[in-house]
Amino acid sequence: MKKRVCIALDTSPAAEKIAAVGYQHAKALNAELVLVHVVYDVSMYSVDYDPIMGYSGFLIDSNLKSVKNLKDEAKKFLKATSVHLGDGSIKTKVMNGPVKDAILSFVKDKEVDLLVIGTHSHSMLENMFMGNIALKLVKHCPIPLLVVPIK
Repeated sequence: MKKRVCIALDTSPAAEKIAAVGYQHAKALNAELVLVHVVYDVSMYSVDYDPIMGYSGFLIDSNLKSVKNLKDEAKKFLKATSVHLGDGSIKTKVMNGPVKDAILSFVKDKEVDLLVIGTHSHSMLENMFMGNIALKLVKHCPIPLLVVPIK
């Protein structure tokens, strides 16, 4: 059975290095490769609420269009990344929801053998208030994980 490698990317400039390192490992393993990106909390904009206290402005067409545009742009980003890596046929997947949960569900459901992520240099204060997705993945990932340091 062919090995599967998943590279999880955000849209920071660091994604170029993470993609390149992950791609090299996938090629060395002769593995099937998929690039993933998670759009966080899209569900907030797509819930169909009844008017609240007579106000129904939360769910307007422009919000829905913004969410769709965000996902469409993420798809374009992943496709451009696959072309940049020299293989426009690399599979891509855009997901939404909490980043850690979406990635862990994906690697489990798709029986991924290696997950490649990057880690950014955040201050202790940023990690305390916003959390660190890479650290959460290191703690909870059930498969081998390659962490590409970005400084």
